[in-house]
Amino acid sequence: MDNFVIVQILGAITLILYVAAFQQRKKETFLLLQSAGSLFFVIQYILTGRITGAVIFIIITIRGIVYYFYKRKGIKPSLAILILFQAILIVSTYLTWQSIFSIFPYIATAGKTWGTWQDEMKWARRTSLLAQCCMIVYNLSAAMYTGTLTEVCNMTSNLIAIWRFDIRKQVTSNN
Repeated sequence: MDNFVIVQILGAITLILYVAAFQQRKKETFLLLQSAGSLFFVIQYILTGRITGAVIFIIITIRGIVYYFYKRKGIKPSLAILILFQAILIVSTYLTWQSIFSIFPYIATAGKTWGTWQDEMKWARRTSLLAQCCMIVYNLSAAMYTGTLTEVCNMTSNLIAIWRFDIRKQVTSNN
C-alpha cells in the first residue's frame, strides 16, 4: 500500500481520537485520547519525512501521559515540569529544523503545553485553537490532507466544546 494512502488512513483514526477528546468534560480522558491520537500523528509525520513534527508529537504524547498521571493524583505539574517541556520543545525544534514550516509545530505545542498545564480545561481548549491553526499550515505543507481535515474538525469540535463548557456555562450562571 502506498505511503500516501497509509498516511490518510492513519489521519482518519487520528481524527476520531482528537474529536472525541475535545468533547470530554474530564481532563484525564481528554489527555489520554489526545495522547493516543498523537501517536498516530507521529507515524504520519515519519512516513511524510516531517521529522520535526514526529519528534514534537512524541513529546506531546509524553507530555499528555505525564500530565494525565499528575491529574489522576489531583495535583498540578510543577512549574519545573512546564519549563522542562518548553526547553525540550525548543531544543528538539532546533535540532530537527527542516524549513520555515518547522516553526508551526513548535508554536502549536508550546502554547498548548502551557494550556494543558493549567488546572482549568478552558485553557486547554483556548490554546488548542492556536495549535490547530498552526498544524493546519504544517499538515498542508506535508500533503497530510486527512491530518489537515483532523485539525479543521478538531477546531470545530473545540469551538463546540468552548460553547458547551465555557461560554454557555458562563451565560447560564450569569442569568
